[in-house]
Parts: sequence; structure tokens; C-alpha cells
Amino acid sequence: MISLLSIATLIRARFDRGERLHHAALHAMHEGRWEDAERGFEGAIVRYRRELEVTAIARARVHQMMARVLSGMLPAEEGVMCVEIERRLCQLETIESLAPPFELVSARTLLGSWMSDVPASSVAGGYAMPLELARAA
Repeated sequence: MISLLSIATLIRARFDRGERLHHAALHAMHEGRWEDAERGFEGAIVRYRRELEVTAIARARVHQMMARVLSGMLPAEEGVMCVEIERRLCQLETIESLAPPFELVSARTLLGSWMSDVPASSVAGGYAMPLELARAA
């Protein structure tokens, strides 16, 4: 069954710009509001599809995967997702940074550092997983 928040996200995606939705999701991620971030990324992706912004969809998906890893929601899949995030970052030229104001930066700058770029207070459990541990998983 679809929740009211999911419906609200879809409605907002219909009327708001993808970039605004994406940045709202990044703010939620930065603040550790994982469910809001997940809904926000989905809304941004819906809007980006309407806007035919393929590269923006790819950037939003990478951020969405990062949020899933950092939230600790899917611990059994974190290692695989970390590898996939790094693979996708290698394919992008630019991506929004993980800190406000979420400026576009070279995707290579996030490669290998994205887990340490997020404040520890926003990571599930209050600590960031060392990248070496994520790669080993």
C-alpha cells in the first residue's frame, strides 16, 4: 500500500524541479533523515525523467546508494553497494558534494572519500565506517 508521504513525494515531483528535489534529499541525507532522503531522491529521479536529465538521474542514484550505505538500513548489502558507488563515480564527470550548498564537484573528488565526507553525527550509529572496512565487506 502506498503511504501518504509517498503520494506527497510524487505530487511534489510533478510540480517542483528535479534539482530542488535532489538538493532537499541531500539536505535530509546530511542531517541523517534517511527516510526523507530516500523519498526525496525518488522524487528527484521521477522529475529528472520528465526533464530528460539522464546524467542528473545517475547522480541522484549514486547519492541514493550512498544514503542507503550510510544509514545502515541494508548492512548485508553495504560492501556490494560501496563497490557499485565507486564504479558509478568513475563514470560521472561531476556530482553534487555531500556538504551544503551541494555544489557540483569532480566526481573523482568523492571517489574514495565519500564515507568520510559525511558528518559522523548523521551516520547511523554515530560513526562513519572506514572505507577500508567497506571495501573488505
